[in-house]
Amino acid sequence: MQANTSTFEKPYTSNRQIPIITPELSFEEYVSTFIQRYPRYAIKPLGGPWKSRKRPLSDPVIKAHLNKQYSVGVLGKWYPEYCILDIDDRQMGIVHDIKEKFKLDERNSMLLSSESPNSYHILLRPQYNEKPPTIRLLQNILCKFGDTHAIEIYPQSSRVIRLPFGAYQDCLDFNYAHLKEWEDKLYWFIKLDDYSLSNVKDTYTIQLTPYLIPDKLRPHNILIEGRELLEHGLQMPSSRHEAQFKVIYHLWRQNIPLEEVIQIVWNWIKNKHNGFSNDIIRHPRTVKEEIKRQATHVYSKYEFYNIYPDNTHNSFHGYITKPDMQEIIAVCRASKPRMNYLFHIVKHYYPRRHRLFIPYHRDLLVSWSSHSTYLKYLNEFEEKGILQRGSSYSTDRFSKNIKLAWRFKNSNAAILYEGRAVDNFEDTIKLIYTPAELRELALKAGASKYAVSMMLKNIYCNA
Repeated sequence: MQANTSTFEKPYTSNRQIPIITPELSFEEYVSTFIQRYPRYAIKPLGGPWKSRKRPLSDPVIKAHLNKQYSVGVLGKWYPEYCILDIDDRQMGIVHDIKEKFKLDERNSMLLSSESPNSYHILLRPQYNEKPPTIRLLQNILCKFGDTHAIEIYPQSSRVIRLPFGAYQDCLDFNYAHLKEWEDKLYWFIKLDDYSLSNVKDTYTIQLTPYLIPDKLRPHNILIEGRELLEHGLQMPSSRHEAQFKVIYHLWRQNIPLEEVIQIVWNWIKNKHNGFSNDIIRHPRTVKEEIKRQATHVYSKYEFYNIYPDNTHNSFHGYITKPDMQEIIAVCRASKPRMNYLFHIVKHYYPRRHRLFIPYHRDLLVSWSSHSTYLKYLNEFEEKGILQRGSSYSTDRFSKNIKLAWRFKNSNAAILYEGRAVDNFEDTIKLIYTPAELRELALKAGASKYAVSMMLKNIYCNA
């Protein structure tokens, strides 16, 4: 269900202002949102044909696209953060009809021109049941509607699509038509409401086979070993099966689609078995089928339990910085229940901070506090000027929309462990503070010595 905002914040229209995000951060945000680097990409000289490049995509090539030197096409991530409806050879009236049928407007989409006459890209931010969809789910949901209206759905795992905001890609919506710089287009794309795939008729129903509940993400050495194995190949006899898993896991963490991972691992074991596997020489077909089973198991298991690759994990669950933690301690006067609650609100808000209001599901707020305290703490934070609640409300689904008055920091300072934001308050505290440091901050915030002692025991001694 789409969240409503009380007003539509119109983009600035004169004396080009500097976006809230800096150019450096804009590029990082662009890469995080749109770029899938592996295993290949394509370039198109202005007015020329597409040419495939069978190597990972580098930053200079991306910047050349944004500087309109030539166009760059990429494959999709396993969890794409954008969707493109590719419409060719249609009159604008038909395009508007398609937008209406898709329930698209300027709040949840951007209409861009394309290189060919009467061709367009509609750019949106997809979600399904308030969660990130995989590229496979995205295609399964939209493919029937796309076929009916002769629309190509991107991104795809095996066909490249032109990256947004390069040459020939002007904004055509009334409220965005004045935007010329890619940083500004990115800024307003980030502010779009999520587009619920349930808006599409005949929505695909997920069919998943339950797997054993996975443990917490594998220890970090598995990730490192997978990266080293991918680079150097097998290192000892009788290690192929385990090595394949480690490489698959490393590639999954990079958000590479399943089909591409199967091909990458297959090419890797053929070229870098280093003489340590007889199976790849004697029974190559058996090895390839095994890779397919391994990769499908890994991807399906984590998808079923909503465990995401690093980039998707951080953009969906959120992140926080060390200065934020210090401010939370001070604002909450070191009250652990309130600190935990505000920690989750701020953390969830960070990747969505450029939007006007953020909808918070009531169940989510309760999970961060309790049924008896979630409204009480919201009221306290509102009285302190930390947040403002909007007027829109949907019974049994969302609490009132929230706008956070917070001094947001550069996302480069996010607290990460092996590339992933830490999920809970206690583990984040233990990662950045010693007991002595936390004690000093809590006493300074106004907590009693007894309360601080109990909190330290609860956090550091009950692991």
